[in-house]
Amino acid sequence: MKSIILLGNGGHCKSCIDVIENSDEFQIKGIITKDKNFSERFMNYKILGNDAAISSSFDKDDFGLVAVGQIKSAIKRVLLFDLLRKNKIKLATVRSKNSLVSRTALLGEGTITMHNAIINSDAKIGMNCILNTNCLVEHDVTIGNHCHISTGVILNGGVSIGNQSFIGSGCVVKEGITIGDNVLVSAGQIVMKDLASNTLHKKILD
Repeated sequence: MKSIILLGNGGHCKSCIDVIENSDEFQIKGIITKDKNFSERFMNYKILGNDAAISSSFDKDDFGLVAVGQIKSAIKRVLLFDLLRKNKIKLATVRSKNSLVSRTALLGEGTITMHNAIINSDAKIGMNCILNTNCLVEHDVTIGNHCHISTGVILNGGVSIGNQSFIGSGCVVKEGITIGDNVLVSAGQIVMKDLASNTLHKKILD
């Protein structure tokens, strides 16, 4: 099995650990945390150090994965991803055994598919993305780098999403819709028209 080190020790990291523990591809070597004062272990895995210890914690055969969550902004995930690449560390692409990824779909390095995610024919997913539990990415969907497709999201055929965008839990995006870069769509929305880059779209409550 391949050795993997996770960056982050929050809630999303717990979910990543669950996926990896149930896979046959990676074995977790340890955790890197941002905290200067950190405990020795996280979910029974050794804390190897904080961000300053990245270069000394990885052996040449180790893979890295950004295991920090993404709500609202992708900045932290982008910084950590770039830090791994700067240190010439291989980025893991992780698939839950309980996800379904078409043989014609493409997943970028550093991307993770969580439990029960479905990625259908000719979908193209960028680097460092989260495809969260129970999301459906239909045929011919294109997703840029550093995106989070949240729990229960449905992206219908031909949808295009730019870089660093966040689609909240339970959203449904109509077929053929284009969503730009750095867009935040709050939970539970039905997206029926294109969304411009650098915009926030939230549900209006009575």
